Amino acid sequence: MPVKIPPEYEKAWNYLCSRKTPATVKQVRKVLLISETHARRALDYFVFAEIADRFDKNSVRFYKVKE
Repeated sequence: MPVKIPPEYEKAWNYLCSRKTPATVKQVRKVLLISETHARRALDYFVFAEIADRFDKNSVRFYKVKE
C-alpha cells in the first residue's frame, strides 16, 4: 500500500529523495527556508510512515530514505 505524503511535507520529501547522503533537520530547514519544528515534524512523519530511516551519530540525528 503506497504511503500518501501530506502536501505540507512534499518539499521536504522531494529534498530528502534528491540527496545521496543522509540529512539533518538543520540542513532541511536551511535549504527549504522552513522552521525547524516543521522540518522535524516532516522528517519524523517519514520515519513513522516507514519510508525513511533515522539514526544517531555523535548525538546528531540523520534521516535517509529507505531503499
